[in-house]
Amino acid sequence: MSLPPNVPLPWLIGGSIAGYLLVVFTNPVRASLRDGMRCVRRYSSLWITLGLFGFANAAFKFAVTLYIYNAAAPELRPPLTWVREAWRDPNLWLSGSPQSVWYLPPHAVRESVIGSALPALENVAGIFNFLVTTFPLSAFAAFLFFVNWESHHAVLARALHRRFGVWGWLLHAGICLCALAALTKPLLYAMPVFLQGRPPELVSAWFQWTPVVDWLSFLFEYLAGVGVQLCLILVAYCWVRGISFTHQHLIDFAIRRFSVVVRWALLVMVLSTLLLNVPLILKGFAPFQTLFPPDYAIFGPRLVHAREILTAVLLLFATMQITLTFHSESLGPAFHDHWRFVRRNWWQLGWFLIVAAIHFYLLRVGVTLVQKGLGEATAPGIAWSLAAPWLNGLMGAWLLASWVCFYRHADGARTPQSTGVLEQGVLF
Repeated sequence: MSLPPNVPLPWLIGGSIAGYLLVVFTNPVRASLRDGMRCVRRYSSLWITLGLFGFANAAFKFAVTLYIYNAAAPELRPPLTWVREAWRDPNLWLSGSPQSVWYLPPHAVRESVIGSALPALENVAGIFNFLVTTFPLSAFAAFLFFVNWESHHAVLARALHRRFGVWGWLLHAGICLCALAALTKPLLYAMPVFLQGRPPELVSAWFQWTPVVDWLSFLFEYLAGVGVQLCLILVAYCWVRGISFTHQHLIDFAIRRFSVVVRWALLVMVLSTLLLNVPLILKGFAPFQTLFPPDYAIFGPRLVHAREILTAVLLLFATMQITLTFHSESLGPAFHDHWRFVRRNWWQLGWFLIVAAIHFYLLRVGVTLVQKGLGEATAPGIAWSLAAPWLNGLMGAWLLASWVCFYRHADGARTPQSTGVLEQGVLF
């Protein structure tokens, strides 16, 4: 790791900590950040929910790696190491060596610092869109969706029909189709092992049409993530307002508000499909490979640019989801309320984005460095990959609750116009 000349490392660390404390304790949204922390302490379900979804995703990836390691041919097995040798060199206390338990490869710090910027901004955008990674629990959610667990499916169907009329039934059918794809997606990870030795035509067809199933499943994962986010937003709102609630009523109310928020979600889904999923699908078909080459060296940077565009749009329209949740019934008034909120609170909103970006960025860099240092294929590295989602969940829950507190404080002059929000202090 290279350091600026004539600047001792302790001074750099001390200056960084002092700058961080100065930003945290002097920014204009510090009251909302403090209230967000108090909300998370009161309702631990906020960070447990986010952490559980992230942990399930990490555990599934490890299970797939372990399955391939045991089922694939020896030359195709992914690398797995119990632990590297505990060799240490006092002159390499920071980076370690290839034989030590802790080893940072050359340029690991630089790569982590540069590579964490976009994921951190995507996490910030997730505060205003959906913060949780629902796969593979989305498959279980699809199962509960089809069996009408606690009548939530029926509540959604009635809400969509009441909100959109005949179009609501078409939207409901589309959600069912995506839920069916979400049910089958976990099985896709086991198929490459069974395709070994199969006819090339079958293998080619598999890799061509798998992205279609993955796209449909992603749409359900996104909608499920939006639903979970609405529940978490409402929990934080109840803490701000001092409203008592039951989880059954809160989930049903979140589903009914979902029928309003889905308008914005559909726009995000269309944009995401055009920027990310369509290129991933078409690059597998020969007629489109001139536009979308399968070579990742060419195609990869395009996907990065697509992620940047999507992130910029979500940050530009940061209040759309929460505005539709609390105030508006259609997109037109929501856009008007969004720009009015931005004009009145642009300074505080900018600082909230800065503070959120700093925290997500520092966490991302730290998690990535520890992962690189322990090794992704070692037992300590795998254990860290299972523990890191809980840290991400705690950070995400704090900033999401802080966002609800900030929005409520900045928009306090208005009263939510959603029918049935308050009735004798209980959420229905």
